[in-house]
Amino acid sequence: MSNPFSIIGGLISLAFILPQIALQVRRFHDRNISGWWYLGLIVAWIIPFAIFISLIAIFVIDVLPGTRGPNKFGGDPLRPEVRAEVFA
Repeated sequence: MSNPFSIIGGLISLAFILPQIALQVRRFHDRNISGWWYLGLIVAWIIPFAIFISLIAIFVIDVLPGTRGPNKFGGDPLRPEVRAEVFA
């Protein structure tokens, strides 16, 4: 039987990891990049030196401004007055 502290620790870790993944995917969408690229960069961590490159890539995507106006993932959250039908 599992230790109750390990179960609680796992649930707490999950409670922190899932919102972080959602935040990163939303940031990628702000840059008009598919969220699957984030998964690809995370999976690349199994290659020893690729972790540095993928961390730099994630950091650069995080600090760059989002695309102006709507993109294929939705409208610009900073300029809601500019609307376009993305999925029409």
